[in-house]
Amino acid sequence: SSQLRLKIALLLGKKHRVGPARTLAFQQMASQAYADPAQGAAAERLAEEQRPAPSVQDLTLRQYLDTHVVPNLLPGLNAVAEARPENPVEWLAHYLLKNSQAAAGGAASPVGEVAQS
Repeated sequence: SSQLRLKIALLLGKKHRVGPARTLAFQQMASQAYADPAQGAAAERLAEEQRPAPSVQDLTLRQYLDTHVVPNLLPGLNAVAEARPENPVEWLAHYLLKNSQAAAGGAASPVGEVAQS
């Protein structure tokens, strides 16, 4: 139904041009989520509240890898595939150290200095 499509679009954040009657109808549907309007308003304020970003230790493994490892690893794997060096693991390690330090503004590697060969 058109009401369901409108609800889904608004929940997904899509902007649609709707008349005032449809907007009012959606607001009335949305307000039925809580029997007490004050409780609904409090829940909405809580949901929109800015929260500090979670620390690295608070992230799930997937979130941690997607945020901190994959953005450096995938380009490194692509570069290894293109270069096809004799020693791909060492080549990848050098690539990752070089490029992750550049992305972090030259921060030192947590494993210390790596001997260049």
